[in-house]
Amino acid sequence: MQRPASVLLSVVVLASAGCPQRPFDLDTDEITARYSHKYKEDTCASWLRSQRTGFMYCASPAVMVDIPLYLGPVGMQSGPCDGGSEELGDLMSCGEEVYGRVCAACHQPDGQGKDGMAPPLAGSGEFYGDPQNQADIIVNGLSGPITVQGRLWENLQMPPQGQLSDYEIASTATYVRHSWGNDDGIVLPSDVAAVR
Repeated sequence: MQRPASVLLSVVVLASAGCPQRPFDLDTDEITARYSHKYKEDTCASWLRSQRTGFMYCASPAVMVDIPLYLGPVGMQSGPCDGGSEELGDLMSCGEEVYGRVCAACHQPDGQGKDGMAPPLAGSGEFYGDPQNQADIIVNGLSGPITVQGRLWENLQMPPQGQLSDYEIASTATYVRHSWGNDDGIVLPSDVAAVR
């Protein structure tokens, strides 16, 4: 995969936007001025100011689009998601890589979720349901409140991951459906394409 030349530019833009600064060190007016053009209403400023969730502002949908650009090396790169088939083994290899890079920070490497941030994916087949429903959650994100495994998750804000390819999303969903004791079938790229 060829990485765009805008890698350095993305890093410079993120750094100059104040991403390294913890948002709860700023006052509410400064937070609102800095971020209100990217979000609706004033809910963002209070969310960013939270001591508990303040660090999450760097994972906003606008920044998530740039993450693959500045985390990967410049130049040609091949990996488990290049040229994979729709066979379970290929989907699992790619899905494990994408999950580790995009999902594990919130849902945790073991799929157990993180209190107050992200529900568990282990044992949650009833929640994500059929392949197209799960693909839709990944492509378009999800806002709470939701109930997962009998627990109410309020104020849930999963950012959309539509910047990923259909194959990457299908692979990640398949990885979740076959990890941590789950056995819920596979998701195909055509399932993802159907919800875009």
